Amino acid sequence: MKHIVVDLEMNHLARIFKEERLICSMEVIEIGAVVLDEAYSEIGSFKTFVKPQYNDEINKTCARVTGITTDMVANAPVFEDALHMFLSWAHSMDDEIQFYQWSENDYAQIMNEICLKDIQLNEADRMLLSDWSDFQKEYGEKLSLHRAVSLKNAVMYAGMDFEGQEHDALWDARNTASLLRIIRDPKLCKETLDHVIKILTPEPLCASLGDLFNFNELFEVTA
Repeated sequence: MKHIVVDLEMNHLARIFKEERLICSMEVIEIGAVVLDEAYSEIGSFKTFVKPQYNDEINKTCARVTGITTDMVANAPVFEDALHMFLSWAHSMDDEIQFYQWSENDYAQIMNEICLKDIQLNEADRMLLSDWSDFQKEYGEKLSLHRAVSLKNAVMYAGMDFEGQEHDALWDARNTASLLRIIRDPKLCKETLDHVIKILTPEPLCASLGDLFNFNELFEVTA
């Protein structure tokens, strides 16, 4: 079995597209993925920018967060073509595949955008898109976290430095893959759990109030 970790970057549809936003409020502007072998080692990668079809420009907030500009996607494939490129790359693994994403948002985005743009898929493509694992949820459950954490914090909790640029689809996929490798290794998972407990457990105060003050001196002792 091969393991494919996927990450997307998106751009919000402008508010003028009111009906479209009811179906899908964003468009994919970058797809990044890494494929791992049975030992969870990276053996390949995929990356493409995607040209939005509704907005003429990447909005300022998105550009600031992702570093993706309008010029960078100007000659990129549109979503339908980029999706087929990605699925064709996944099919080339010629093996059983399990997909992973950090949270459920990326899978929902793909399915909503397919609906918005009325994209037709063959049976093989539909099978690939039928079962994606929410690794953010698995990570939280393994490490007994009580709320969802960002990918950056998850990497930090694991005692690692974030590799590459945050909110770059390929680097986000790579960092997620590094966490997947840790969680699936019992020894590394135990070490990470210990590290998380240490980070999230407050250090005891170095001294109590009783140690700092001699309250007996505040009172006179009378015979």
